[in-house]
Amino acid sequence: MSSGYSHADILAKVIEATREVVSGRAAYERDSVLFYEPAVPFQTVSTLLRSAVRDGGRLEVIDFGGSLGSTYRQCRPFLAGLQRLQWHVIEQASFVDAGRAEFSSAELHFHRSIDEVPAVATPFTFIFSSVLQYLEHPYDVIGRLHTIPGRHLMIDRSTLSNQQLDRLCIQHAPKNVYRASYPCWILSRDKLLALLSPHWQLLGDFQSPEALQRTADGLQFQFRGLIFERRL
Repeated sequence: MSSGYSHADILAKVIEATREVVSGRAAYERDSVLFYEPAVPFQTVSTLLRSAVRDGGRLEVIDFGGSLGSTYRQCRPFLAGLQRLQWHVIEQASFVDAGRAEFSSAELHFHRSIDEVPAVATPFTFIFSSVLQYLEHPYDVIGRLHTIPGRHLMIDRSTLSNQQLDRLCIQHAPKNVYRASYPCWILSRDKLLALLSPHWQLLGDFQSPEALQRTADGLQFQFRGLIFERRL
């Protein structure tokens, strides 16, 4: 019922926009849309710095659905001086191929699955920025994290409701961005927290820039961010 996330127009526009950011002609991009004034995701930056402080200036990030390094480039100016920084993006195969061909570096790496990420002594910080609701089985992915050495979990720009059940919708991208539509979960906040609470302590809960929204038939939901730390 939708064109899906692998529509060729999406990758082509994201590559073009990322080139503009890397060249310095734009401040950052989000979903292929270019922005020319910096916007710092301070909640994400503070979570990353909290992890780095706890681990002696070493930071290992696993960024699920991190495109071609969007969040990495927004946060990187605030991570100067770390003893070690490794940023691993988990993405669709086409994005991984494009990332490896043009945008990877000594710090930024692209993988098709979390199983490709090298094991390290430093606990990982997990980031899901505007991605959890687009996974086919979000609870399977998020529920596996407690089996992987990790210290913090950042869920940002995620569609959450106060309903007890999840709702599967079709999201239509604005035509001025690209012509595509894709499945999108509106997740139950209570259900998500119940899954995470045995292994993760909630440190912060905040409203994302997209704020309050409604589906076409009137279901109210919010884009929200959640910050967790692994329970000892």
